[in-house]
Amino acid sequence: MRSRSARSEAAGQAKRGRDALMERSAVPGEAVFEISRARLDEPIEQLARGTRTAIALWAAAGAGKSVLMARWARILQDRGETVRWVHGIALADVVSEVRAAGHPIVLFVDDAHSLSSARAKAALSALLEDESQTVRVVVAGRYQPVAGLAFLQASGRLLEVRTEDLAFTRDDVLMLAARHGIDLAPEVAAALAARTGGWATAITLAMPWLTRSADPNASVGEFSGDDGAVADFLMSEVLAGFDEETRRVLTSVAVSAFVPSDLAAQLSGSADVGAVLHRVAATNALLTEDAQGFRFHPVLLAFLGAEARRISRQAASRAHATAADWFAAHERPADAVQQAVESADLAVLTDVLARVGLELALEGRSRLIATALARYTREDSEPLVALVLRLLLDAPTFADPRRAHHLVSLADRAVATAAPAASADAWIVALDAVRCFVEVRDRRSFAGASRLSDAVAVEQRGANLGLDLLCATAEGWLLARIGETGRAHAVMRDVRVSAHRAGLDWLFLVASELSIGILSDLGRWDEAVVLEDRLVQAADRFTAAPRDRVRRRVEVVAATRRYLRCLEGDPLSLHDVMASDPLGLDPELSTTARVLELLPALDTTQNPRRALDDIERLMRETGVYVPRTLALVAPRMVSARLGLDGRSRARETAELVVSVLGPNSLEAAIVRFVLSSPLRNTEPAARQLEVATSEEKAWHPASFITAVLLLARSAEENGRSAEADALTVRAVELAVRYRLERPFLAPAVDGVGLVSRRLGRFGHLEDDARRIVARAPSSTRNANADALVIESLTAKERDILFELPVHQSVAEIAQRHSLSVNTVKTHLRNIYQKLGVSDRSEAVATAQRLGLI
Repeated sequence: MRSRSARSEAAGQAKRGRDALMERSAVPGEAVFEISRARLDEPIEQLARGTRTAIALWAAAGAGKSVLMARWARILQDRGETVRWVHGIALADVVSEVRAAGHPIVLFVDDAHSLSSARAKAALSALLEDESQTVRVVVAGRYQPVAGLAFLQASGRLLEVRTEDLAFTRDDVLMLAARHGIDLAPEVAAALAARTGGWATAITLAMPWLTRSADPNASVGEFSGDDGAVADFLMSEVLAGFDEETRRVLTSVAVSAFVPSDLAAQLSGSADVGAVLHRVAATNALLTEDAQGFRFHPVLLAFLGAEARRISRQAASRAHATAADWFAAHERPADAVQQAVESADLAVLTDVLARVGLELALEGRSRLIATALARYTREDSEPLVALVLRLLLDAPTFADPRRAHHLVSLADRAVATAAPAASADAWIVALDAVRCFVEVRDRRSFAGASRLSDAVAVEQRGANLGLDLLCATAEGWLLARIGETGRAHAVMRDVRVSAHRAGLDWLFLVASELSIGILSDLGRWDEAVVLEDRLVQAADRFTAAPRDRVRRRVEVVAATRRYLRCLEGDPLSLHDVMASDPLGLDPELSTTARVLELLPALDTTQNPRRALDDIERLMRETGVYVPRTLALVAPRMVSARLGLDGRSRARETAELVVSVLGPNSLEAAIVRFVLSSPLRNTEPAARQLEVATSEEKAWHPASFITAVLLLARSAEENGRSAEADALTVRAVELAVRYRLERPFLAPAVDGVGLVSRRLGRFGHLEDDARRIVARAPSSTRNANADALVIESLTAKERDILFELPVHQSVAEIAQRHSLSVNTVKTHLRNIYQKLGVSDRSEAVATAQRLGLI
């Protein structure tokens, strides 16, 4: 047995050996602007736990491999582990030293793609295959220099990290921008990540460029692979290893992010283009390959596109035109239009739009179509196809009717002056269909409808499903407007089914919304609500173009349903909808989104004045365009105005509701009842409300629940307990039937209170009643209590309360209101009691909190 001193000496030698090895590691230090991307640390944690024996990072130049590896090495060093850092070319010289160390080591091998000798490659393979765990390996390179690693992955010993795994996310961009002192908006950071494909080098090089910019958020859209610093890096680090012919092939085929193999051959004119691109992809040079073709990284694509234009603009335009024709012929309409736009040739663009534009419009690809139409500089000289597409972008409601009539006139002139062409017939029929939407909106004679069934239209409709469904939608729209609602509903049902199956999402959405309106007119609210829910459930179909109008409309429908169900929503989606229409030209979207953002404040905020003022302003400006939204907000708007500003001011708000929704609507009866509620005799208004409820002439199903709850509250307050019980049960039945709970949260109806006081007496609806009570947050209960306090104040007490912030004596207040001092004192005692305070200063503070003064 060795002595204690011998063992101590041996341990010392081992420690000195580890220290010497660590000193020679030369792990790179942290970069100046390096950010911590902790989400990428899981692989090294697996290695540290022993669940993996090796990690391989195969990624393009500038993807951030070395930076991440260095971070991992420093993490392990800080934990006291022995780390060795070596560049690929020196690997063969240190393998024996590492194996002889006699203690566990984590070996980091950078630039493994530089391994050239058989000896070095054999050394790397041996290290990766070593099962002893004495040496664990982290290796990085632009591509895999050795073969035969698949079995290591299959066994779970090797974990591979690729270029896409290292890509910067929006949050990574925001962190890096903050390190540079740049305040980027989240959506701008997301845009930069998308434009650069998350490539670390491009994003890093963008930061100094943005720092010099007067408006970094606006400048992000101008940054691309053609930036000088990025271009230099691409030339020196990515493309430098390829010969001139390879670079020529890359430049000639780089027309879109994904280039099918057949198109690449057509563009390059080279028989071996596949082999050339395969060699490039094998080196991880920002090009990947799959069975169908090749995918260019966004930065490389931007650089090569700019390079092609520098060499020859005419040749670059012809390449995009060739690609546009190829994509159109292979049923890739979005790619075809994008290529036609890139060609900068109006003749090419017009031809492609004539071939695939209608399909894209009916799919809802409005942003792409708008981009294409922006290439035409004068509407009065545009071809028919462009004018019809402009009309479709605003159909079917046309927020700008004068412009719609102007476009129809221009389209008629284009038809009259254009040379006969078979392809134009389909667009003439499409024009007649759109004309029906315009005529219906203005309640004019339906001249376009008859032409939808003539011989030419029948032939064209038979040849094009999308055109046929568009015409059928126009016909259904007309039937609804002339009172043939049953026939209109049948037509729209067929359109919905066919459009959904064909992927014509915009048409499916329009037909669904028209069907919901028709069912509402028929009083078939159950079916309308089910259809709305189905539309929301189908929302995942509309994610291909998240900022297109079709997607925004679905987001508004979904947000409305979440609000009515008292479910948490995504405020960012509503913000995006509003941001997409800053001028409010499409109130169905922007107004409804803004109202949905403000409405919860009327149910939960102790002082909702700011939200109330904004909602009423929006309704005065655009309520006539969004009657269902006005119907949804009307009871809350009038009751909140009554509580905050009195009956006279609330009557003005009620007049707005009646003028838009009609005096015979249920909503009009509701606001009349709300106005009467502070009065002693509410029976006339209650009888009117009962009659209106039975007639079922409402703009929104929520109005039925609100009406029944108001009647239940009135019955309870007047001692008619059995009637109040029956009406409360009826309100819960309607909530289940129409799948919405929000009306119970309104302070004016005290719906949660009505249900809470009757729990245990709802029979088969008991679970539904308890769910309604559970939907109400504590802030809603507080707001309901505050509403009762506000409602209890008489008009004269409000007048006296308004005088309290000003330092006046009781005698001065009495004189201003022509009252006796004792009468003012009585009013003050009542005010203090109702507000739950003991003196004037507390009364002022409480009244300010409630928005009364």
